[in-house]
Amino acid sequence: MSETSFHANETSYAWELDPWDEDREARIRVKTFVSSDRTPSLGVSMGICELPPGAVLDPHHHHPREVYYVTAGEAEIYREGKWRPMRRGDVLYFPPDSVHGARNRGAATCIWVWVFPADCYDDIEYFAD
Repeated sequence: MSETSFHANETSYAWELDPWDEDREARIRVKTFVSSDRTPSLGVSMGICELPPGAVLDPHHHHPREVYYVTAGEAEIYREGKWRPMRRGDVLYFPPDSVHGARNRGAATCIWVWVFPADCYDDIEYFAD
């Protein structure tokens, strides 16, 4: 694939359900905006994650580093072995193979932007912890 600039609006992307929580009542949703299998891009993958009340993103790790930028709501983030609050405006960085997760015990949905230094989001292998 060759790279080229592009411009899109989030409304043109479909929500995808997280397969890890298919047996749970509260489901995590993701929109992948930048990924080489979907866009003419290389070297970065980016999207948003929606964590509704009661949802849990179980602690996990993956080889690529990752960045979160929280755009709405609040939740708890698991990092460095502890659950800590995260809220709108927070920026979080996870080094390669660091264990992290999230849970929403509040009444409002928490949304964050995620970024990986990887061509294709679907190539990132997640490991449960």
